[in-house]
Amino acid sequence: MKIAFVGCGAAGRPLGRVWRAAGHEIGAVHARANAAAAVEAIGAGVADGPLEEAEVVVFGTPDDALQGVAARTPLAAHQTALHLSGFHPSSVLAPTGAATAGLHPLRAFADVETSVTSLPGTFFFIEGDAADVAERLARDAGGRPVRMNAGSKTLYHAGAAVAANYSVTLLALARDLFVGAGVDPEIALEALGNLALGALRNVQEVGLAPGLTGPAARGDVSVVAQHIAALDPGARTLYVALLRATIPIAREKGALTPDAEIALRRLVDKHA
Repeated sequence: MKIAFVGCGAAGRPLGRVWRAAGHEIGAVHARANAAAAVEAIGAGVADGPLEEAEVVVFGTPDDALQGVAARTPLAAHQTALHLSGFHPSSVLAPTGAATAGLHPLRAFADVETSVTSLPGTFFFIEGDAADVAERLARDAGGRPVRMNAGSKTLYHAGAAVAANYSVTLLALARDLFVGAGVDPEIALEALGNLALGALRNVQEVGLAPGLTGPAARGDVSVVAQHIAALDPGARTLYVALLRATIPIAREKGALTPDAEIALRRLVDKHA
């Protein structure tokens, strides 16, 4: 297929490169910042070229700009318009006049080289009338396509934000606590990153509840209480909120006695 881009940033550039390697032709590349730089990163394409020659037009614009860009980009009925947003339904591209689909790679994109190597095995969540086209492109990128309901994308996007974005926030809080305990900031971040990666590997291998460790999972109420007492008000609020959400997982794990659960819930209620 001949693929064009309208907006080609952190996700579009590595996708363009892997699709080219899979045998697709890269056509027009439009980018708000620098289309020539996007073409160079992909290794193919025509900066600001004509869109009518493409079979598939991929919209890689930011979420808040997508609707307006789609309204200003008329396409033909025989073309397919895809967007890479995890938030918007494919119907946001309806003003283009083309068949539409959403194709969201569930991956945190960094630089192009790292992103290209991390794409194999990535889940691509897909919806829309042209889902078959999107599914083919997901597979050609080495991904694992999953069909989803367009009406549920806000919850889906919130889940992705919690997993990817707020895990960084939690690591920042954990680093600050280590620094408060006298640990060098760089060592703290490296050590905690290794700890978090290990916890994620455990979850992948054995599941959520079996993979849960720590004082809440064991019912070490006095330890949890001392954590709460040692924290400043901002950190305490977040810790208690996380504790509240962790108690049901600890119960499912089976290591939490009824008395320990009651005591943990009393701590949550006391500091809520």
